[in-house]
Amino acid sequence: MLKGVIFSLHDVLLKEGAIDAALFDETIRLLRFLLSRSVKPVFIGNHDWTVTSKGQSRPFRELLEERIGPVGYYVAGRDGMPYKPKADATAHVQADQGWDRREVIYVGNSPNDMKTAANGRLMFLNAMWHSNATPYGFQFNSPLDIARFVDCLCLGLKDWFWALEKDDLRVYALAPFTTMSARYAQAHAYSENARSTSKHGIGDANFWGRLLIARVYFSGLVDEIDYIAAYPGHAPDSKPTVIADALNILGQSQRKSYMPDLVVRHKKAVKSQTARSSGGSVGVENQVNTIMLNRTPTRGVAGPTYKNPPVRAGKTVLLVDDICTEGNSFEAGRAFIDATGARTICLSWLKTINTDYRAIVRPIPSIDPYRPVTGSGSIATTPHGYSSAIRTAGATTDLAAIHNRYSSWAWPEGI
Repeated sequence: MLKGVIFSLHDVLLKEGAIDAALFDETIRLLRFLLSRSVKPVFIGNHDWTVTSKGQSRPFRELLEERIGPVGYYVAGRDGMPYKPKADATAHVQADQGWDRREVIYVGNSPNDMKTAANGRLMFLNAMWHSNATPYGFQFNSPLDIARFVDCLCLGLKDWFWALEKDDLRVYALAPFTTMSARYAQAHAYSENARSTSKHGIGDANFWGRLLIARVYFSGLVDEIDYIAAYPGHAPDSKPTVIADALNILGQSQRKSYMPDLVVRHKKAVKSQTARSSGGSVGVENQVNTIMLNRTPTRGVAGPTYKNPPVRAGKTVLLVDDICTEGNSFEAGRAFIDATGARTICLSWLKTINTDYRAIVRPIPSIDPYRPVTGSGSIATTPHGYSSAIRTAGATTDLAAIHNRYSSWAWPEGI
């Protein structure tokens, strides 16, 4: 989990050596809040700062320590501290503090900060309260918003709720999905919000996108992947996933390209929920017969296209979908990605309760990943028990509490 936050000085705590008193007080509240949650803030800059306070010129570090006590304060060129944006800059701080890379996030604002975070492969939080110098990273308009992000999304969930890890089958989910079960009553509110967000775009895509990416980052899953893709909607003209921006930000900050159109729908599929509500069902064939891979997908949101297929042997794709029930979408996606020689790790926001995951039995029928499959016939699957893959039963309670307080978060009393 999160142990440290690296703050750039420029345009985060002060602007060109000047202090905005109200913003500075609010930022001090953020620093005190982090300390209260056992998260250590440290500060880095390519040069030291001197500020004017109460008519006197003084080192900024001195003023800072008057407010929050001794701090980790790193200036390039001193004590072996490299200059930003070198990757060694954040690595030096991590080594000095005894932190692993996935225990740290970076708060900055400038293009140089963005490069520093990307070179160090740290999650980049863009503090925009002084200026909007760079459009990259998760954007925060106030210190309070960063405090809320840390409290709810970096410290709230401690592990996956559901994790299926058997040989090359890797599937993860944040929490259970249900809007009816009395046993999972605490899941009703966030499950309904997730469904409304994903299916109708009227929930909170900001919350779900940031939460999912935080878990990918802090779990270390991000270190295992090369590319990120979202599973498409049920029709060829379906809109992109509502968390496309979050997936794109993860790709930018970790140098793992998000490819919004890697998996494409060439023919409309029957919705599983529609089939079930009418007393029927659909199997994995419904997905296999209606998707294919794009040979030259787009690199990032509205970015250039690849000239050659990027997905190949030795690469791993993180395949993201909203709600996993039996796994038909994931299994179809895995079948096509496997056909390129690459590996797939599947990730859903939520996992439908009391429903086993049905994996395609390998070896699968021959698939050309870049051409439609026409009439695959019946595809054999084997079940993996729902209950046996529950890793953290308390995730239901944790996510319910996070969801409840995220929208109304305020500074704790005394901060």
